[in-house]
Amino acid sequence: MELLLGMDIGTTNTKIRLYDEEGRIRGEKNFPTPLVSQGGVEFYVPEDIATSIVQAISDFDRALLSCVVALSVSSFAEVMVGLYKDGTVLPRSIPWYSDCTKSQFSSIELDEEEVYWTTGLSPQHKYSFYKLLWHREMEPELFAKVRFWTSMSGFILFFFSGELSFDYSLASRTMLFDQKKRNWWEAMCERAGVPIDRMAPLYPSGKPLGKIRPEVAKVTGLHPETTIVVGGHDHLCAALASGVYQPGWVLISSGTTESVTMALHETPFRKKASWEKPFSWGHHVAYPAYYVMNGIYSGGYAVDWTMRLLKENHAVFQNLSLSLSPAIPLFFPYLLGSYYEAARGAFFNLSAETKEREILFGVLLGLCLEYRHIFDMVCDEVKIPIDEAVNVGGGTKNRTWMNLKASVLGREILVPEDREGSCKGAALLAGLGSGVYRDYHHAFSQTFRVEETFLPQEEYQWDLERWFQVYRELREDLKSLNEKLRRIFS
Repeated sequence: MELLLGMDIGTTNTKIRLYDEEGRIRGEKNFPTPLVSQGGVEFYVPEDIATSIVQAISDFDRALLSCVVALSVSSFAEVMVGLYKDGTVLPRSIPWYSDCTKSQFSSIELDEEEVYWTTGLSPQHKYSFYKLLWHREMEPELFAKVRFWTSMSGFILFFFSGELSFDYSLASRTMLFDQKKRNWWEAMCERAGVPIDRMAPLYPSGKPLGKIRPEVAKVTGLHPETTIVVGGHDHLCAALASGVYQPGWVLISSGTTESVTMALHETPFRKKASWEKPFSWGHHVAYPAYYVMNGIYSGGYAVDWTMRLLKENHAVFQNLSLSLSPAIPLFFPYLLGSYYEAARGAFFNLSAETKEREILFGVLLGLCLEYRHIFDMVCDEVKIPIDEAVNVGGGTKNRTWMNLKASVLGREILVPEDREGSCKGAALLAGLGSGVYRDYHHAFSQTFRVEETFLPQEEYQWDLERWFQVYRELREDLKSLNEKLRRIFS
């Protein structure tokens, strides 16, 4: 039996799974992704993450570990890891969602059109470019000592193989990568204070880097001939596992964020100025395909936030039925921002009679209506008919949310057996890099199985359409209010 090991380093949790060639889970470990707070700012500590991964792998059954032929890693995007010349690590990495880079964002002017058509991204404070500026400004001595910068996935792969890499899909989220030349954008790297020879070498996902380091094989129990394979962006690894490397398939990923992802076989061509919220685009892990991506920064995060405020757990959603009363408080899910810098979340339509269950339903309804707005916008721009919609991530366990989403979108949604697609996508890349699978379609057809299909509930269609039109009007009003607040308090 040949097994593949996939790791997914997530915002909240890190998952490690062993898969057989048919994509069935043979073993798994999960742990909270180590995070520290210093001076009111949160940071990842890369060495702590590596140590936790080693410990988790060593806890697997040794007989299973001996069957692992290859491994790869998916991770969150935008996070940068600095490596010193001796291989030690800059102790702090800024999370993708951190606001600590807002002053760097506001202090520099860029040609937004040039940035977008070169990197696939519209300037926002979360991208890696601004994180490098933060390190340069806030810890200049440490910044000067960094020999190479890579992603979190690239760092874990370096830890396991001793080989540096930065895959195209994660490089696509840095605002430092030239999408058409498939190289680091020298002018932007220089502007960040990082010459391109200090950026890790670029590779497509699925490329074998070499064998596992002997000392790591010994401490983990992995076979000394285990192949280490270049991984990628978590959402795009999930897209590969879900068939969203082929036109006409769309991925809904419901984790901390909720994103929509589609595959393209050429770069987009429309003018950014015509878009309210330009989708980001870049290199898919299914090389040489491209992707387009958009989404809500606080998807599952908004649900968890509501649970904390109300001191409830997720079981409360089990008996929450669809109810479209005019008294529902409508939620705008901008807790972690949106496409404009002033964005903040809000409830409309609250009253003294508002009940807890109505607040819970209002949060789910707001998430679904915002998602439909973004979903429709992306589909209109790329002009690719949608054949299948696949939903992965922890949010798929919330049946009320899923039923409501299918009804708001007006289409059926497939949920695969493996709802955590990022880990599986990393394992498929490991299989592609080690020769277990011939190509992307072979990997997908061998491993994809649908567990459940959510269908639109027709009796709610008219009411939901009316709510959607109201939501679209109110979101424009909220934008004006948010920008007014920012002017007052800035």
